[in-house]
Amino acid sequence: MKKYLPIILFASLVPLLLFFDLLSKYLTDGKSLGVIPYIIRFDSHHNSGIAFSMFYGAGLWLLIVTSILCVGAVVAWWFMARKNLFASIAFALFVAGGIGNLYDRIAYGYVRDFIKFAFMPRFPIFNLADIFLTVGAVMLAVYFIFLASRKKTNEA
Repeated sequence: MKKYLPIILFASLVPLLLFFDLLSKYLTDGKSLGVIPYIIRFDSHHNSGIAFSMFYGAGLWLLIVTSILCVGAVVAWWFMARKNLFASIAFALFVAGGIGNLYDRIAYGYVRDFIKFAFMPRFPIFNLADIFLTVGAVMLAVYFIFLASRKKTNEA
């Protein structure tokens, strides 16, 4: 059972994270709420670009690239890291974030962002999927730079 734990975790985390991302977007869309005064606000924003609104209006290309990255991440996880718990969590975060934003692009033509740092007025508004993507990407970098290379060194 322990040997299947990374696979079970990946298969469970992706839909669970996706659910929370889509639920949070649904509950905050079109709303403006103070969450923690002077720190965090929920301000609904529709973004047809990517981070920092780069590539604004590049709809079809963003759909294609996001789809390729999501499928590529699942394939990479399966062939390179499905036996590693840390990597499985990292890939699950990355894939769930990608699918969450991909769903928005397909369903609405834009991504629903809502988390805003009140104390940083120029910082971009983002969503849970963006957090999942960022944390997953950092974890993947750590895995491939430090953990996967150490594993190969131990095998040699």
